[in-house]
Amino acid sequence: MKSLAHYLTNDKHPAVLDEEYYKDLMKEFDPNWLPHKDYSPLIPMVRYDGHKLGTMRFFVPNKYNGWQTYIRFNEWQEILDDREYNASESARLLLWGANLRVHCGCPAYLFWGYNYILTQKDAAIIPEDRYPNIRNPNLKGIACKHLVRTLKVLPFHLGDMARAIKLQRANIDRKGG
Repeated sequence: MKSLAHYLTNDKHPAVLDEEYYKDLMKEFDPNWLPHKDYSPLIPMVRYDGHKLGTMRFFVPNKYNGWQTYIRFNEWQEILDDREYNASESARLLLWGANLRVHCGCPAYLFWGYNYILTQKDAAIIPEDRYPNIRNPNLKGIACKHLVRTLKVLPFHLGDMARAIKLQRANIDRKGG
């Protein structure tokens, strides 16, 4: 079996862009395949900071300050418009069946090439086209520790997702749209 780096760097095999589900991203988190040690279990908590236009924002603290991580659900508007399901069911449907895009503001996300790897998987909010040939030429890993930790706790924020869906639906109803 050939590595992802082979397919991304060999002209005979163009990169395949594919959308990513939550469970697909979670399968990619293998601490043995990181270019460095997996430090995500050392992060004590992740705080939900709000929601805007289908993108959830989280704050991941560290010793001195912290980083914002973002998770965007591509099908948010479609789920919002579909009134067949209540807000809780819609949140579960988004988590387990919607395509995700993610981003972290930390330097490791960019410099270890995670933004590039996720761009190739069509799962990056902000695309990156520079190949990480110095820090991560074998394209090991998929996300920084902040994003790994955020994605691991995402199922615990189904209530926040449902609340955001309910509020947005109420705003749409109030405006008459």
